Amino acid sequence: MRGVPAWALKGGAVCLTVLATWASAGYIGGHVKDRSAPLRPSLHPETGQVTLGPAVRTTTSAPVTESNIS
Repeated sequence: MRGVPAWALKGGAVCLTVLATWASAGYIGGHVKDRSAPLRPSLHPETGQVTLGPAVRTTTSAPVTESNIS
């Protein structure tokens, strides 16, 4: 970029960094984690019964008792 002084480029970079930091802090502040939310929700329904739709097939495989998300 010819004709633009170095101090203007540096000042622009500083302003952009400050604005990005401010915007991300605002976003994070608006999406605070709910402390009462479970970290690993139960895979078993509370009602004790699962109703399968017509497109779901049953299986004789072992049930899934634990799940991990990377």
